[in-house]
Amino acid sequence: MSKSVKQIMSRLKEAIEYDGPERMDREVERKISSGETPLSDNPALPGKEEDEFDNSFAELVASERFKEVVEKVKRYTGMENISGQNAFMQLQMMLMQAVQTVKSIESNNEGYLEQLAVDLVKQELSLPDDAFQYDVELQSMPGQIDTSKMISEPEELDDEEVQQQFGVDADEAEDDLENFMAAFEKFDLEKAKRRFINSLIQGASKKGHYMFHLVEEQLNNINPQLLNLYGVLMSINDLLYWIMPDQMIMSAAGSGEGVQGSEEIDDTTDPPTIRAKGLFFPVLIHELIKGVYEVLGTAGLPDDPKSAEMVMGQTDTLPYEVWDLRLGPVIWRKFTEAYPEKLYEDDMREIQNYLFSRFSALSTDEFFEVARMILSGSDEGKQLVSKMVDEIISELKQQDYDDAMSQYRDDDDDDMDLDDLLGDLGISLT
Repeated sequence: MSKSVKQIMSRLKEAIEYDGPERMDREVERKISSGETPLSDNPALPGKEEDEFDNSFAELVASERFKEVVEKVKRYTGMENISGQNAFMQLQMMLMQAVQTVKSIESNNEGYLEQLAVDLVKQELSLPDDAFQYDVELQSMPGQIDTSKMISEPEELDDEEVQQQFGVDADEAEDDLENFMAAFEKFDLEKAKRRFINSLIQGASKKGHYMFHLVEEQLNNINPQLLNLYGVLMSINDLLYWIMPDQMIMSAAGSGEGVQGSEEIDDTTDPPTIRAKGLFFPVLIHELIKGVYEVLGTAGLPDDPKSAEMVMGQTDTLPYEVWDLRLGPVIWRKFTEAYPEKLYEDDMREIQNYLFSRFSALSTDEFFEVARMILSGSDEGKQLVSKMVDEIISELKQQDYDDAMSQYRDDDDDDMDLDDLLGDLGISLT
């Protein structure tokens, strides 16, 4: 056996770390360790610029996330041992009972919960009232989510179409073959960038599953059981993504049984409308957050609409989303750990949205380089993020100043003098 094969076999045996007897599905674990996930070869992950088979970061993320999921299931269910067939059957029973009880409670409070979800998301993401319109619906029973628009596999494209949309300028390529290779390389980079942005979007929105704790008083007024029931629902649902093989999850999704929510953006309205549906209140919050970040993340797509459509057709698929839901939460947390502390102050949290959009808009080369530095936890990565934040703040201040000056010039009847105007903007000439 060659040295490289021995190294691979060794990694396969020791890749994932566990704290207890609970284990991932063997096929899920194998795909992570052998580099067969949709994110395994993504150049945004640390180490990918040096070693194509360096999956240590993905293994670290998976290990960390699985431990979190197990801990949450034990917390909400009260079960100490959740491994083995008997525990699995008990969890299934608890899940079914929770679904029935929650829907019974929610059915009499749908309108209130829909508005509560919108208000909570707007507050937590510091969204201005005029940023979006919202069309939300709490589903009355399972199986009502329309799955017809979900892409089960990447769309097929012919080589000519790719070359036409992503080919380089004639003076940048010596011949047709070089142009052909350059086009596919550019297309692959755009797809990899979109794949990573999707993992961040799912990671950011996944926290919505547990944001019900932020409205504890309102939910207790409806029914004191709701908080723990939501915890049971969401934590067991998370666990199923790890202990069930992809084929079972996809089969359930294809029949509509495993799909608990959906979102889509209507950009024909002004402002854009986020249309979100969810089977439960926490799922509705998740879909709303996903919609917000979906809009912010469009800055990472090619400017040309056709090229953007081609990229999304290759990357925004249900099988890929399954892996984004598994790995995205930890990737997102590591991304936000690079934020300067001031971004968590109430009057600064809105800057987080600008930062995500600014990061998404970076060129592919810059995007992957910055992502690797951020995810590795390096000081350089934190410094880059801090610099981006300072630039955004400076630009927003300049924009406020320009808007105020324009209003001042246009309003002949305004008695405010220049010193007062600048003072309102926090600017002093002395």
